[in-house]
Parts: sequence; C-alpha cells; structure tokens
Amino acid sequence: MKTRINNTEYTFGEHLPETAVDLIRNQCNLVGTKQVCGSGVCGACTVLVDGTPMVSCLLPAHHLEGKDVQTIEAFSGENLHPVQRALMAHDGLQCGYCTPGFAIEGIAFYERWRVEHGTERPSREEVAEALAGHLCRCGAYAGIYDAMQAACAGEFDGEDYTPQRVDALEKVTGQAQYTTDIRLEGQLVGKVLRSPHPHARILSIDLSEADKMEGVEATAALPHRNLVVRYVGQPFAAVAAVDEATAQAALNAIKVAYEILPHVIGIDAALAEDAPDIWGKQRRDAVSAAEGATLPGYWDKNLRTSRVNMGGLLPGKAHKVVADMRKQGKSVYSQSYYNGFQVHTALEPHCAVALWDETDHVTVYVSTQAISALKYYIAEYFDIPDEQVTVIAQHIGGGFGAKLALFPEVIAAIGLSRRCNKPVSVVPSRPEEMSIGGMRPGGRFEITIAMDDDFKLEALIARAYSDSGVAISNVTAMMGAIGYSGGARDLQDHDVVNNHAPGQPFRGPGGPGALWSLEQSIDQIAHDHQLDPIALRRKWTDAENLRKLYDWVEASEAWINRPQTASSTERFRRGIGVAFGHWVHYYDTEVVIRLNTSENGLRVTTATQDIGNGVRTTLARKTAEVFGISPTSVQVDVGHTDYPHGPTAGGSRTTASVVAPTQRAATLMRERLFGLVAEALDLENAQFDEQGIRHSGGLLSWLDAMKQVPPQEVEIKRGPDPQLMQYVGSFLMGRMGLDLMFGQGRSHAAVIAEVEVDTLLGKTRVMRVWHQMDAGRIHVPDMARSATYGGIIQGIGFALYEEKILDVPHGQPLTTNLQDYRIPSIGDTPEMTVGFQDSEFEHVKGGGIGLSELCTLPVAAAVANAVFNATGIRCVESPIKPERLIDALNAKG
Repeated sequence: MKTRINNTEYTFGEHLPETAVDLIRNQCNLVGTKQVCGSGVCGACTVLVDGTPMVSCLLPAHHLEGKDVQTIEAFSGENLHPVQRALMAHDGLQCGYCTPGFAIEGIAFYERWRVEHGTERPSREEVAEALAGHLCRCGAYAGIYDAMQAACAGEFDGEDYTPQRVDALEKVTGQAQYTTDIRLEGQLVGKVLRSPHPHARILSIDLSEADKMEGVEATAALPHRNLVVRYVGQPFAAVAAVDEATAQAALNAIKVAYEILPHVIGIDAALAEDAPDIWGKQRRDAVSAAEGATLPGYWDKNLRTSRVNMGGLLPGKAHKVVADMRKQGKSVYSQSYYNGFQVHTALEPHCAVALWDETDHVTVYVSTQAISALKYYIAEYFDIPDEQVTVIAQHIGGGFGAKLALFPEVIAAIGLSRRCNKPVSVVPSRPEEMSIGGMRPGGRFEITIAMDDDFKLEALIARAYSDSGVAISNVTAMMGAIGYSGGARDLQDHDVVNNHAPGQPFRGPGGPGALWSLEQSIDQIAHDHQLDPIALRRKWTDAENLRKLYDWVEASEAWINRPQTASSTERFRRGIGVAFGHWVHYYDTEVVIRLNTSENGLRVTTATQDIGNGVRTTLARKTAEVFGISPTSVQVDVGHTDYPHGPTAGGSRTTASVVAPTQRAATLMRERLFGLVAEALDLENAQFDEQGIRHSGGLLSWLDAMKQVPPQEVEIKRGPDPQLMQYVGSFLMGRMGLDLMFGQGRSHAAVIAEVEVDTLLGKTRVMRVWHQMDAGRIHVPDMARSATYGGIIQGIGFALYEEKILDVPHGQPLTTNLQDYRIPSIGDTPEMTVGFQDSEFEHVKGGGIGLSELCTLPVAAAVANAVFNATGIRCVESPIKPERLIDALNAKG
C-alpha cells in the first residue's frame, strides 16, 4: 500500500495493522497522534485525510491507500498554523495530551470558516459544534474557545504571538514526549493478565504454554499459592512479547485455576450479616484511597472505622448537645447525602516503559505525579539500592491524584524487563484504565447540625461511609474540620470494603463529597428558616479572609438578582446557587532548586514533573523576573530523578514548594554574577539594574554578563515556613527523610453558579460560574486561572454527569469507555469568571499557597444549590442525572 503522509511517500507491506492510528504511530513513528479511547469519542487521534478531519482509531489502515494524510507533525516550524499560535497565546491546553487532536480539528474548522465567513468571529456555539468530538480531561476549554474565535477572526494570521506556557510549542506541534510515545531499541510489548472474577482464590497458574510461544520473551506471575483476588481487573500475571498480537495470544494461553468465592458490591451488601469478610486476616494488605499514609483504624468485618476523629478528643459531646437541643425544640437538621464514583479518566493511562540492564540498573519512563517518590518505592519493592533506579517523566497526560503510587503497570514492566534485559512497555487499554485506573470514592454522608436560637453552630456530627472498593483510609468526614467555626463536633470516617477496584485520591480527596453535603445542608437550613444563606454562614465564621469572600458574594449582581426558590413554572428554569470551599496548606520542605549559568543563559533543574500544572512555566517566570529577561531565555529541566529532589504533584503543594527557593536561587545568582563580573571586567561605578549591570560604560545585560565568567551553580533548599501549625510527618517517604509540612492557615473559595434546568427532560446545564479564591499571593495568575477553569469543569462533571456503574451480580464495571462514562465536553463549558482576593500570607515563604484542589471543591455543591433554587428539588445524590431529577419533579407533582 502506498500513501502520502506529511508530504512523504510511504510504501507499506501487505500485513497492515487494523487501524490507521496504529500505522501512523507504530510504523511511521508519528506519535503526536494519540490513541486514547479507541472508539472515536475523544478526538485525540484526529488526522487530516485529503483535508478532511478523521478519527484514525476507527479508520481502517488500508483506507489510507492513495490518500494525502496530514498529522500534527505537518504543522511545525515554518508551517505553524494560526490555530496553533492562538492555542499557545490563549492557553488552550494544560497537560497537552489531547492538544494535537484539537489543533488538527481546529485547523480544519479554521480553513472552512475563512472560506465561508472571512474574518468574522464565530460564536461559542459554532466553535462547540465544530469541536464536539473532542475531549479534554484537564478542562482547558475556556482557552480553546478563545483561541478558536481569535484565530478565525484573523488575530493570529501574523507571526506575532506570546505563548503563556514555555512548553506550549512542544504540545501544539506534537513534539512533547509522553510515556506512551517512548520507543526504545528492541522494545517489547507487555500485557497484564487480570482477574475476570470479583472474588476468587487462585489455585494454580500455568505459564508453560505462553513461555513456549515464538516471540514471547518473558512471563511473570505473582506468588499464587492461595492468592486471593478481590475485584474484577486485579492483576496477577504478565507477559512480554515482540508485538501486541503475540502478547495477547500469550495471555490467552495462560491457564489459571480459580476457586470462586462469594462477593459483595455496595455498602449495604457489604454490611449485611451474611456478607463474606473481604480482607479477613490480610487486612494489612488493604491499600489507601487517600493521599499519604494509611490512617489507623479498627475493623468490624467489612467496616473499618478511623481512629482519627477530627472532631476532637470528646466527640460524644456533640451527640449530647444534639439530644439536648432536640429536647428543647431547637433547630436540628439531619440528612443523608450520596455520591457516585468519579473516575479520574486521565487520557494517558497508567503506563510505563522499563529497561533493567545487565548492571542491574533500571530506567523507568512512567506517567506519574511523583518521580522523586516513585524512585524510592521502586527500589524498596525490588530490593535494590536507590542509586540503581532512574525515573523519567518528561510530559504526563493527566493524573488528578491517581498516579501518585507504585501502580501495577510499573511493577509489571520492571519485572518483565528484569527477566529478559530488554525494554518493556506496559500500556493498559481504555477499558482497563476505566475499570481499575482509579476513582474518587463514593458513599453515604450522614450529617446532623444543631443550632441555638440565633442559629449559631452548636454541634456538627458527620458520619461518612465511604465506598472505595477494596481500599481504605478515606478522609471525607474530616473535611468538616476545615472552614466553619464553633460547636462540638464528631467527624467520623468509615470505610466499607467490597469487591471492586480500589479508589485513589482524586483532586481534593474527600472534599467535593463532604461539601456536597455540608454546603447543601447550610442552604437548606437557610431556606427552611427564611434566612439569608450568607448571613447564616457569617454566624459560623471567624476567619477574616472567608468573611471577605462573603462580601464578594453579597456584592455580586448575580447573587443580588437571584430568583426566589422554585418561583418559575416554565419548562426551562434558571437558578443561582452558592457554595464555599476550604483547603489546607501542604508543601515539601526538602525541595531543592538548582540554578546554573552558561554562555547559553540560565538553566533551572529540579526533580518534579509537569502534569499540566505549568510548573515549567512557573520556574521559568520566577527566575526570569529576577533577571528582567524573557521566560523563554530560561531553560527548565524537570522530569528526571538525576536532578535535585522536587515535589510530588499532589496536595496542591508544587507551586508552594518551588517558588520561594527559585526566587532565592535567582537572587543569589544575580548577586554572585554582579560581584564576579564587576571584578573580572573592572567595571567602573558598577550598579545593580533590573536589566543587568549598569556601569560608566553603559549597561551589560545579565545574559551577556553570564558569558564573561565561568559557569556558576547555586542550589537552594526550600525548608520550612517560619511559622508552623502542625507537623504531619513522613508522608510515605520516611526512608527518604522527606518531610511534608502542614502549614499554618487555610485557603478559601467562593463559587456562584447559574444553571438552567429543563423540567421536561430533566437536563441541567450550567450557564455561568463566578469563582473567587483567597490563597495568598498568586504567583503566576494565568496558570492559576487555567487550573481553576479545569477545576470548575471537573466539579461540573461530579455534579451532573460522571458515575462509574458496576454490574452487581458479576462485579463487572459497565462504564468502561468514554461513551458510557461521560465527562464534560466543550459544549458543557459555562462562561467562567475567575478572580483572586488581594492578599498575602505572611507566614508562608513566597506569600501564597496552592489552589489546584481548592478550586474544584465547592463547585458541585454550588451547582446543586442552584438546581434547588430553580426547582425546589434538593438533590441529595450525585450526579444529578436527568432520570433522578425527573423522578424528583414527578414526586413533587
């Protein structure tokens, strides 16, 4: 078969792969085209075929015969397209994994639009319709809208543009390298064998037939004497072969004997008297669904109760207060709320490429949020010295909390490579990723609130029964300790284990579910007693920065002009809701920033990873600001464990951990350069200047100054803040001596949401969102705003669309693709206004703390409160699916 791809003639043999995306990625090595969903839903694999955009995961490879194909690599260098320039300038990207598909579709839309409409600006609706077949899990839709409208209007027809991110060009041209793009010499395909049963004992595993197969290089299995699998998809064996087909055939050849055990799915079934004991005597093997170490707890069969009650040492006092209040006829509110499972759905799955060489050194390319930590996890698991492990993650296609640990794909890739001393790639399919790649735990949240005659908070009781499958250590009820003040409290977390895949920490672990309950409860109390919701919150609040957010809400025209609850009788009803969120301050004391000079300029290194949070840009900008130069003049190297220790991308700690040492390193380097250069060149009247060294002979720029002296190096460790409220501890990295610190102070957020509810079809659409945060100094406002847009989008998904569904009789996940599991698309994106309080946290190095989790926490609750305002329906269960809302409306009559 002959075809033309990016102006190059290709001739392929008769044995073609099944799909065009396989041909393009694996035989042409054009890896900018991404394989994600495999079902034509996400658009990441879009290419132009004779000028028409097509999803190459559904396009048979042989259909490319005689065609002219353009992938994203065709649009680079001098061929950079206005759409790509606009995407960079308007920050229409985050992690960048979906960006090539958006860019290709956008280019096709631009070309059609310019022929038909010239430089007329398309509407949001027209852009949404054109890009309807594309998904961005990071939620970069606001920038994509702006970019497409500006490009079509001719604003980027010239060469003048300023990218917001220093790595934007790599991402819009498909040059950014992700783990799924790694191609090493002799690389094998690894595949994992997973349990088809929700609960079974493995009696034997026979690998002999697989080992005999031609093309199979290695096989491996967990020790399987009485090995118990506890969920569908649990891995226990793996193979490595020369290609995908051979690897799959080898998996099929493995013979496994199972003893089927009884299983349970769901909280009620797991707590029933006749339920099987899921963990039994192996409870110490239960993994944590939270970020960090497993909190201590005690078991009662499948019910695990945390020993950490953030209500204080006397939680029983809250129950006494409630009982007394009820006897006195005072205000006591009780309600149970329910949350479904929200799947992380990163477009790049949990994947790894490992090479264990003859010297017993292992190099692992991996999609991770924690390269520094992962290095030590790997060394400990495989019982090798730390220095024999190298972890590399140049770009990561989304994480959201699910890629913090040593996951099975990494273990499989390393274990297989160890057996054959060849590189092995393990990349799960989309159904595998959707089944076992992580989810935000669901569950039941029982809340009781008691108030005095003035509606001041007297007692808060929260009982969270979290369903994390076989995982434990959820922290949903604990969130009741953050934010509001006063009253006795009992905040008790329970885990209910049952037979499905373990939950993982997901952007603000425990937060959205807790606030779904708490913020709706406050809204309902205010409604029941004809109180203003903000005035009620003021009675519960001591924090001055939170009170300022109340002022912001009360001054908002949207809030001032909100309709009376359920006042409309029309089919389409508008409503306004408000909710507040709160988060803590985490940072890594051990972060080290290394700054080097050379004739080529400045280079910043640290062993962190950019998962779309813009840390490369933050490091470049903070360095460039000190020297008065462009961020593009600063080389930033991250994603490699040979660099000094860097922070994990979790807990909203990255920016709070790197900014202060980066600024200090740059300042010290500037001072050193000034002294060295002034002395070396014998400059008269040398003085500091923002742009360089001013002297009698003129101005020597800092970049020119670096060329006058030998290369210099400065390393700065972050260290603790001057004031600390509490020491949290080793955070699963005790053997590394790394201390994650729990800083003083809290960040807060306010969200106002406007919705439109179709009372005939039960569909809810978020029209507008106003979002205001107080997190101290905002170091890089456009990166913070981008993160907030994404947090809003994911919060809307939690509120309205996303729910993992399980087949109870068989334990099988049913929502294993991006059709059955719906994440928000560009057409679901509301108009968003994001702002930040003008404040500075003086007790924090750098003056500001993280906000990537804070920004998403109150969004779902604000949407639910808006639905109540529109309809009078209190939606206690998330997501607010049309059928649930219709049932509630019908019940209301």
